Amino acid sequence: MLTQEEKLSKFMIAINEYAQEQRDKIMREVEAQNSIELEKAEKEFREESYRTIQRKTGEVRSMISRELAGKEIAGKKALIERRNAIENEVFQRAAAKLEEFTKTDAYKTYLRKAAIEARKVFAGCGEEKMGATVIYIRDRDKKCSPLIKTAFGDCTVKVAQDILLGGLRAENTEIGRVVDVTLDVALQQQHEWFAENSGLTIS
Repeated sequence: MLTQEEKLSKFMIAINEYAQEQRDKIMREVEAQNSIELEKAEKEFREESYRTIQRKTGEVRSMISRELAGKEIAGKKALIERRNAIENEVFQRAAAKLEEFTKTDAYKTYLRKAAIEARKVFAGCGEEKMGATVIYIRDRDKKCSPLIKTAFGDCTVKVAQDILLGGLRAENTEIGRVVDVTLDVALQQQHEWFAENSGLTIS
């Protein structure tokens, strides 16, 4: 039979073992709970990080898109300005060449042929109406009036302020016809050709 001390010792050992088991059980539960909470926290952190990265990526893309759009607009504007400068230079040179041409005998031949062509156009409407024709020239070409009248026939020659480069414009109000062979119009018509064929189109 066990003595009182032995009974007490066994009881204390049993209590300690039970306490150790309970402690171990609680520790396992705590560790399990900690693991669950840690995994949950990690998952939330990953999701929040992903959302943050996506948001920041979107902001960066938007910023880059805005910068690129701004640079593209600025680039196109610079190209348009350069193209316009080139076009202006080309047509200024062309106008200078035409000015040189008007100082030659070939220009007088040009005026004579232009008057003859205008007469051919108007002649089909009846010779009796030819006298109503007014031929407009620039002020510096007044000395060529006799040559023009000889080539065209019955007409009036007047100065037109809108003719700057040269050539002539024949108008007949009775038959409602206009023949414009001014160098001004010829040069102006080249602007459209230049735009289509110069290779300087900006899209």
